[in-house]
Amino acid sequence: MNKVHMKIDGIELYVPENYTILEAAKEVNIHIPTLCFMKDINEIGCYRMCIAEVKGK
Repeated sequence: MNKVHMKIDGIELYVPENYTILEAAKEVNIHIPTLCFMKDINEIGCYRMCIAEVKGK
């Protein structure tokens, strides 16, 4: 499987090309808040979501 080079919060990593950004972030212990994530259910990601602001961020 091919690897993709990416950088998240200044951390460079290589992950399989089928990884989502959420999966890549998990590999380097970066937590990204999510409401739901069902990779095998809806690949196009057309969810209706609300946005929450984290105080101090």
